[in-house]
Amino acid sequence: MTPSVARFATTVASVALTAHVVATVLQNTPDSYNLDLRRYVAGWTIPGWRFFAPNPGVHNVHLLARTRGTESSDGPGDWRDITPPTHHSMLNVLFNPRSRGPKALFDAMQQLSVMQSNYSAMEWMVTSLPYRLVTDATRGFLQTEIAPQFQFLLMNYYPAAQPGRRMLPVLVSTWMPLHLAPESRT
Repeated sequence: MTPSVARFATTVASVALTAHVVATVLQNTPDSYNLDLRRYVAGWTIPGWRFFAPNPGVHNVHLLARTRGTESSDGPGDWRDITPPTHHSMLNVLFNPRSRGPKALFDAMQQLSVMQSNYSAMEWMVTSLPYRLVTDATRGFLQTEIAPQFQFLLMNYYPAAQPGRRMLPVLVSTWMPLHLAPESRT
């Protein structure tokens, strides 16, 4: 390759990389300032990596559960927070397999929150994968309970809100059997 061709290739690559980085930065501005840049780049998709976190999370999702006996027994028990704790250590940066379960549960709870905020029908929600995942996780957390039925509640907690407005119930499940027969497990 001749020096002039190498210089030309380097210049083209540098300009393309610079344009890509500038477009990515502009794409990651807050949504209220974001322009539709596709008309300027011939319809190409501009990556939306969101590494600047323009829309950070403002609440925590908690999983609460309660149990009750048979229909003729006393009413339901009190709600208990059974959200799995997050364990932190210096090695978590390198290898953190314990985070996968709580992260999957958190993502499922977030999906249920989105479904609820979009007024999804309860009949549709109870057949969804996130609902089944949260149900099975709750059943696992309560496996030592004797009561035959349980119910879960998703609660959003807003730490920065005014006192009295920090907790917002999102979704209350139907009553479900706590202990499944072996043939009904999937």
